[in-house]
Amino acid sequence: MAQVVIVGNPCEINGVKKILALTKELKEFYKDRDADYPHWPNRIFTIAVFCKENFSPKSIPSYVEKDMGLPLEEVNKMNISSGVFYAYTDKEVRSRKIKDISKYARGNCRQCSDFTGDFADISVGSVGTQAGWSTVILRTKEAKDLFKKLIDQDLIEVSTNVQMEEINKVIDLNNKQAKKSIKLAQDKGFKLPFVDLEKDENLEGFIEKSHKKKFMDLEQEILQPGLCVACGTCALACPCYNIEILEDGRPYGISSCLPNCGCCYMSCPRTHSFKSILLKDSEEPEIVAARAKNPSSHSQDGGVITALITYGLKNDIFSKAVVARADSKWRAYPFITNDPSFLKRAAGSKYSIIPQVYGLKFGR
Repeated sequence: MAQVVIVGNPCEINGVKKILALTKELKEFYKDRDADYPHWPNRIFTIAVFCKENFSPKSIPSYVEKDMGLPLEEVNKMNISSGVFYAYTDKEVRSRKIKDISKYARGNCRQCSDFTGDFADISVGSVGTQAGWSTVILRTKEAKDLFKKLIDQDLIEVSTNVQMEEINKVIDLNNKQAKKSIKLAQDKGFKLPFVDLEKDENLEGFIEKSHKKKFMDLEQEILQPGLCVACGTCALACPCYNIEILEDGRPYGISSCLPNCGCCYMSCPRTHSFKSILLKDSEEPEIVAARAKNPSSHSQDGGVITALITYGLKNDIFSKAVVARADSKWRAYPFITNDPSFLKRAAGSKYSIIPQVYGLKFGR
C-alpha cells in the first residue's frame, strides 16, 4: 500500500512521529464520536532537512528585499551553505554571512538540539559535503531500500566522501547553544516541558495526563512562553477542528474543547519529544554523500529530496507528497501533490515556519 511522504524540519517530523505513535490510542478514544478520525494517513514516510534555526514568515523575505536589494518576484532560490546565505535570480547571486540573518531566527529554535532530524526515515543537508552534493542519513530499512532503488536506476550517485568532523562540529555547536539557551530560560523561571520531561518516558502516564488538558493549557505552557514551532500538529490532531492556524503560523482555539480530549496537547512536539520511544525501531544509520543525476535548478545542493519523491510518486511507493511551496512574495505554505512535475516548482528551502504537519490532513 502506497504511503504519504512529508518533508519537514526536525521538530515537524517529531510531531509526525508522535501522531503516528498515538494513532491507535486516539482512534480508540474517539471511535464512537467521529468515524472520520484520525485526520492523517495511516502510513507516512518522513524526510527531514538539517535545521539549526528557522524564521518567521516575513523576516527572510523582508531581509532579501530591503537589505539585499533583490525584488522578491525575481528571486527563484534561497540557500544556506558553509555559513553563507545565498539568494538567486536568473541574473545574479547575492550572499550574506549567516550571522547577519541569524538575528532574525525564532528564539525557540535556539533551544532545539536536533540538527540532523533524528526522527526521520531519511535526513538530508548540505553540511559535510562539497558544493552540489548533500549529506544523506538513512535511518530505517525502508529508507535504505528506497535509496538503493534510486542508485540501481542510475537516478542518483553516491560517495563516501562525507566530512563527519564538520557535521559533528555543527552538532556540538548546536547542542552547546541549546544548553545555554535552555539554562538561560530556566534561570528566568520559564518551564520547558520538552526539556523538563525528557527523562520521563512514561508514555501511558503522559497520555492519561494529556486527556485532562485543553487547548488553553497548550496556550499557557507552549504558545505564550514562545515555545511553539508552528508545525500544525495540534490542529491536525484536534478531532473537532477547534484549532485554526493563521497567516503568522500561530494556532488559535476557536471554540470550546471536547471534555477529556487533550489530543492537541499530547501530539505537540514541544510538550514531550519521547525520543527513545519513537526511535526504538530505527536501525544503525547509514551516512553517504549523494546528488541527483539531473537536479532541478531550484533544488538545494544535490537535489536528492526531489529525486527521491519523484521516483516514489512515479512508482506508486508514495501516493502523495507534502512539501513546501512559496508564492511570488516567498510566503510559504504546505503543498500537497501526486504529480511529480509539480515538485520542481516546490524544490528548495523556504527558511520560514510553515504548518507543514497540518498538510497531512489533505494527504489522507
